[in-house]
Amino acid sequence: MLERNRFQYHLATGKIIFPVAVVFCLISSALGLNKPENLIPLIACGITTYLLIELNTTFSLIRTRTTLHASLFLYFYSSCLFLHEYSPETWIPLLYVGSISCLFRSYESSHSSTQIFHSFLLLGIASLILPHLLYLTPLIYCFMIALRSLNPRSFFAGLIGVSTPYVLLFCYYLYNDNPAAMAELFMQLAEIPPIDYTALSLQQLVAGGLLLVLTAISCVQTMDKGYQDRVQTRIMLRIIIWSGIAVLALTACIPSYFNAFFLLLLVIYAITSGHLFALTFSRFTGILLWITAGAWILLTIFNLWTTLSNS
Repeated sequence: MLERNRFQYHLATGKIIFPVAVVFCLISSALGLNKPENLIPLIACGITTYLLIELNTTFSLIRTRTTLHASLFLYFYSSCLFLHEYSPETWIPLLYVGSISCLFRSYESSHSSTQIFHSFLLLGIASLILPHLLYLTPLIYCFMIALRSLNPRSFFAGLIGVSTPYVLLFCYYLYNDNPAAMAELFMQLAEIPPIDYTALSLQQLVAGGLLLVLTAISCVQTMDKGYQDRVQTRIMLRIIIWSGIAVLALTACIPSYFNAFFLLLLVIYAITSGHLFALTFSRFTGILLWITAGAWILLTIFNLWTTLSNS
């Protein structure tokens, strides 16, 4: 079976795909570099890519040394030119990967409260950008049960961590004699924007549909082949997949924050598809790899054509 999928094997274990992805990302980002602040998304993307590599190195989510998951993240990020405009939401995937990494470090740890504090602290910072991410807090507590890190100390460490950015922000508003601004922030959390998919551009709809299909396939296949992984790895992969389901639900309910949720789904797709392509060499994965490559090329051409025709 490996003989039939030699191309896939070299792609998963080779050292060429990642440098090519970096070069392509730099070229595509240069197309949207019409403002100095548009350099920030590229920097955030680079840091997120590095954290994805470290995530696999630290926790062995993929049972081989590979940068395929990071390369997939870069390729699809590069092709979606609507992500290259700077907004505060640019930092959310970086904070998410950092939060997940800290959460994974708490696995069966006797000092899990420190890691849990850091994980929730990063989630709290991300929620200052997108308040609705606080809806993920109960889900993370459920993840802590699976990681065997939930105890009274870690429970309160999580509460302190997620509330710390808000306490500091409240002190800042209080110092500037503007405590009402804090109330407005919490009102954003309670207020659900109207579900209006017409506000999304054709680029966003096409990219979102493609990512949804590919992520669903990679998640299902990862869970199906997960019996070959260690127990710890299976738990962590399931946490990533359930996070993706939660983010997808938020995307469907709050499409006005499509770009932020799209980046989170892209992280989840990169990890699950990297796991699938790097470890499973079947007829199905061989066909899926070619379909993925073709879909990415078509998406890139479509986004370039749309962007250049509208400029």
